[in-house]
Order: sequence, then C-alpha cells, then structure tokens
Amino acid sequence: MDNLAFVSVNVTFIAISVFANVFFAFCLLCPQRGREGLKQPMKTLLESLVCCTIVFLVSVIAMKYFLFTEHLKLRLAASMLVEYTFPTSMTTSVWLNFFYYTQIVPARRALFTRVKRNIKIIIYWVLFINRVLFLFDISLHIPAIVDLLNSASGNANGTYTSMNSTASASPSALFYTEMTRLVLKILYIFFGLCVVVGSSCATVRYLHRHMKSMKESGSPFSAPRLRSQMRATITGILQGILYVICFLWLIFYVFKDFFFITFDNNRNIFYTVLSLYTFGTTVNLGIGQSVFRQRAADIWLKAQQTWLKLFKIQ
Repeated sequence: MDNLAFVSVNVTFIAISVFANVFFAFCLLCPQRGREGLKQPMKTLLESLVCCTIVFLVSVIAMKYFLFTEHLKLRLAASMLVEYTFPTSMTTSVWLNFFYYTQIVPARRALFTRVKRNIKIIIYWVLFINRVLFLFDISLHIPAIVDLLNSASGNANGTYTSMNSTASASPSALFYTEMTRLVLKILYIFFGLCVVVGSSCATVRYLHRHMKSMKESGSPFSAPRLRSQMRATITGILQGILYVICFLWLIFYVFKDFFFITFDNNRNIFYTVLSLYTFGTTVNLGIGQSVFRQRAADIWLKAQQTWLKLFKIQ
C-alpha cells in the first residue's frame, strides 16, 4: 500500500475515531448534571482507554507526517508513543471486559467472591502493572533507538518489528534485548487474549442459562437490567473478536522477517489494521456505554430545539 492509498483509507477512520474519543473524554471529564456519574473502577478504565486511543491515533498521524521530514527524533518519539499506547489500549479493553464479567455473573465460588469484593483494587493494580510493563518495554527499546540515531540511516517507521534491522545481523546483545522485549509483550497480550475469551464465554454461558430459566418461569425479557447485561455481553464479544484478529496480526507481523517474508515494507498496511481495530473499539464504546449514548442524545435534542427556535424566529 502506497502512502496515497494509506491516507485515502485511514483519514476517514482516524478522523471519526479521534472526534468520537474526544467526545467520550468530554463526557467523562464533564459529567452531566442531574444524572448519576460513573462509579470506580469503570470511570478509570474508560478514561485510560479513551486517553490511550486519542494519543495513539495522533501519534500515528504525527509519525507518518514526520516520515516526509528530516525530524528523525520527533518521528522516533511518535513511534515510541505508538508502541506504548496501542498495547496499553488493547489490554485496558481486556480488563474492561473482565469488569463486565464480574458485574454480570454472580459469585458461586470463594475465589470469585473475593475477586468481586476487591475488584476495584485489582483493576487499579492491573492498570498500574500495564503501564510499568510497557514502560519497561520502551526502555528495552532505547538501545535500538540510540543505535539508530547514531547511524542516522535506519528506518524509524515501524513498531512491534523494530528489531528488523538487527534480525539479519549476527547475534548480539542488542538483538537479544529486542527479542526479549517482543516475547514479553506478546506473552502479556496473549494473557489478555485468554482473559477476554474466558470472561466472554463465561458471561454468555451464564446469560444463556439465566434467559432459559426466565423463559421457563414466564418472566419477561424486557427488564432494563437484562437488556443492559445483554448489550454489555454483545459488545464484549465483539471486542474479543477484534482483539483476536489484532493479536494474530501482530504475531504475523512480528515474526514475518524471521521467515523472510517481504511484505508491507513501509508499514502502511500494518497501521491500517491498527486504525481499523481502534475504529471498531470506538464504535463498541459508543454503543455499549450508556453515558455516551445518553449524552449524545441530549446534545442532539438540544440542537433540534435550538434549530426549531431559530426557524420560528426567522
């Protein structure tokens, strides 16, 4: 994919995603008066996800822009932000899905009861470990960046495959450092894959049994709580599907050079897939979170009322 095709495909998705996530951030930072705000740790999870998504999308745009300039340091800085914010966003969506699971499925075992009782502390610790792990990943990437700045001849356009310039060289400390950071990142993202698949399957199983028992007892399916749970479950499943696709894509892209696969040398297809994943996550947030839907509906209603008043005056 050439650069013109990249801009043509991605500009719409990135623009919509940035606009939507800025709106989400506005809803989170400026809650509507007269309505109950989000409780913790849901608010922290959403703030983390929205913030990382915005920074990631802006960093992708900046990285592609600086590609056509001589600002190598700025391009590397944008690349490092991409490497930090995208996996952080991915894993945050995992723990948001896990939080839904703990709120929907009743506790029947002692361990799960303790998890539900301490879910706020668990989520805070997980988010903290997320940031420490990916900051550690960035610190392992620093030797390659220093080497690139010293040579001023490398390609700073890629993420997740930044050791490509050393993969074909003889074994060295730099090569093994890059291998270590990639393996740690992939293992942690794979752990997130297990969490999102397990929690989604357990939630679907519980709701299936619950709806079956409601049908047998003649209870209506239109209860607001059940509809909310079903919406959260469906969006969780869709997010899990997006996560699986993106994980497989990252695995392929990390190891393609070890199998001498010449593909997407300018990383445009790579970033297109990441942008589509982010777009899908943004749509999921808009559909699944009532605080965003209600705020959008209120703004639309006020806009209609204002328009009608102006029309009557004219």
